[in-house]
Amino acid sequence: MKIKLTLTIAAVLAALLWFLNEGKEEKSQQTEDDCSGDRFCSFEELTEVYEEGEDWVIATSTKGNQKWLVSAIHGGGIEETTSSLAEAIAGDSYPYYAFKGRLASDNFRNLHITSTNFNEPKALEMVAKADHHLSIHGAGGDERTTLIGGRDKELMKIVERHLEEKGFNVEVAPEHLDGDDPDNYVNKTKTGKGVQLEITRGQRKAFYKNGDISYSSRKDPSNETGAFHAYVEAVQEALKEYQE
Repeated sequence: MKIKLTLTIAAVLAALLWFLNEGKEEKSQQTEDDCSGDRFCSFEELTEVYEEGEDWVIATSTKGNQKWLVSAIHGGGIEETTSSLAEAIAGDSYPYYAFKGRLASDNFRNLHITSTNFNEPKALEMVAKADHHLSIHGAGGDERTTLIGGRDKELMKIVERHLEEKGFNVEVAPEHLDGDDPDNYVNKTKTGKGVQLEITRGQRKAFYKNGDISYSSRKDPSNETGAFHAYVEAVQEALKEYQE
């Protein structure tokens, strides 16, 4: 009887955590143009509370074509799978930046800084050197969809086509997620434009076996599904075509 009660309580707690995480991601999409949904409105405010190396880390690579940047400013546990995807897409071909949440829980609630306010110095330095920028984000929703936005309309069309050719559903991002604000981190390049991919939770869960996007699952590459690799390949092919 005690075992059944324990299992029941564990199931209820797991469901509650899932619901709260879904709700937080949905809320973030409604406040993308300001910091009303975030705990902090700047990186400086965040560092007054949380410490690098313990609560968050920054991962970068400067390999590859210096005219490009692939980023995930809500990586790690903030918007799960986004930094894994960005790193895989960049590979050794493009510079890479990720801000990764490492809290045991509530990474989104505590470490999410909306794109128009994200001002971590290394991130600003890297994006300012790039002509072209692909920024990977996570959105709420059970459907498997990528919401595409940004100011680089030509690259948007190419990325959309390649993803669709691989069987992924792509939609134009709604206004509150369209990434066309000049102050959005994705557009702080030399050309003043970039492409932002908002990938729903349903699609991100499809990138890992059994839909498990927990840290323990994400850190093991063997848990990546065929969908993960197909998505990465599609975007890489799009970036290559854009350069031709």
